[in-house]
Amino acid sequence: MRLKKTGLVILTLLAFKTHAQQLVRAANVQLVTTSGTKIVVNGGITFTGSSNLKSIADSIYIYKTAAVGTEGWLDSTATGVLDGSSTGNVLFRGSFRQSIYGKTRFYDMAIRNTAGDTLLSSIEVRNQLRLDTGFVFTESGYGNDSLWVSNPATTAISSTSNYSQSWVNGRLSRTGNVTSPYYHFPIGKTNILYADIRLLKSNTNTATWTAEYFDGLPFDYTNVFFPPIDHISRVEYWEINSNIAGADDNARVSLSWRGHSRVSANPIIRDSLLVVQYINRPPFKWDAPGGWVTGNAVGPDSLSGMVTSNTAASFPFPERRFTLGTFSKLNALPVKLVYFTAIADGNKVRLNWEVYNEQDTKLYEVERSFNAVDFSKLSTVNSLDQLRSAYTDHDFAPASGWNYYRLKIIDRSGSYFYSQVRPVRFEKGLEQVKIFPNPAADVLNIQLPSSYVNQTTLQVYSKDGKFISSIKPSANMVVLNVLPLSSGTYIIQLVKKDGSKESYRFVKQ
Repeated sequence: MRLKKTGLVILTLLAFKTHAQQLVRAANVQLVTTSGTKIVVNGGITFTGSSNLKSIADSIYIYKTAAVGTEGWLDSTATGVLDGSSTGNVLFRGSFRQSIYGKTRFYDMAIRNTAGDTLLSSIEVRNQLRLDTGFVFTESGYGNDSLWVSNPATTAISSTSNYSQSWVNGRLSRTGNVTSPYYHFPIGKTNILYADIRLLKSNTNTATWTAEYFDGLPFDYTNVFFPPIDHISRVEYWEINSNIAGADDNARVSLSWRGHSRVSANPIIRDSLLVVQYINRPPFKWDAPGGWVTGNAVGPDSLSGMVTSNTAASFPFPERRFTLGTFSKLNALPVKLVYFTAIADGNKVRLNWEVYNEQDTKLYEVERSFNAVDFSKLSTVNSLDQLRSAYTDHDFAPASGWNYYRLKIIDRSGSYFYSQVRPVRFEKGLEQVKIFPNPAADVLNIQLPSSYVNQTTLQVYSKDGKFISSIKPSANMVVLNVLPLSSGTYIIQLVKKDGSKESYRFVKQ
């Protein structure tokens, strides 16, 4: 095959049928060209060795039948563009999906697909990666396959569209050895969730990081280190790990947010955002590298911006998980379940819960089980769509013995998460009092049966019997401000009209 000599390699993979999508997969393939030729266009590829060409369901697959030599796309000429010493460019463009499978090394690579995606596996770009139009998908099912930019220059990745039309869906790796400016990772999921990150390296020793964004519930999301973390995101997270351990991979992390992240629209509350990492303290907990300081969350509004960690993080594989957190109960990162309780209340079970930031919550489903394993829906409660809401529901027909309850919280997109399971040992006429949290730092919640409302007096005493305060509850839930109390043990005494008394102990932290 003899083609005009040029300084550019263009791989334009067009369908054999005008209506068909073309998918080309290649491994251990040599492009055989006249010496010095740098173009392959409109087909015309010649194969050597043990590779086959096969058409399956209107897609074109190029694959190897036996492993021979180094796996990947290689130009067979001595000065070929695709070998390790070349300085040529590979341009992916067209309107169909294009795919390369196998270890492949390019010097420059540009993505300019107008209506198609590019599927890559184990690709190294040694100089410049340009993401102009079209989305890049890296294989997630082949170990650590990624699109790797090995050029340590911070400018090694660029975009004429400012990454608005092209980014990496999957793993993106970058090698770095400078401390300023930051290394940018243009990553996301699908064509609507651009969720880039930035890493600011701590020293000039070489390290390679691999990053990927996930649209979903973070692992172990309720296990947070408080303070400073009140809660973390329930809709997204990132994984970042490095090829080495120790100080040489350390970097400050900047995570982005977008409308999907649902951060607060109030700039003052938004400033409470944190970069949090699943760190082995030990044990493993979501924690904030360097804690929190003001001014680390920078963005024009609640729909876009970036928050930076206070100090550098390290990236061993077990601590690879990162997400957005906050120290404020009022910062959304969607709905926060403050509590969910279930108590016996005469001939029924009463269920109470309180939430913050439920603006994107659609409804709540109360589920019941008799064995703590198999749950079924008991009732549905629509969201009040407020910054803070409290709810009460009932099971009017509980079974004698143990009943188990949980809350399913469903947002407007259809995603959901569950509360913890609450067990209730039910007998008709049984009434329970529940006090939480215990120990308490600022407020103490006291849940009362319906028959106690307006019929009892609630008194607070110190451990040595000193009287502190007294109220007559007019609702099932009593919230006591215990912040002014000194640390120690206290007694709650409930005095009924018939003179009978019940006592409960709590600890003020």
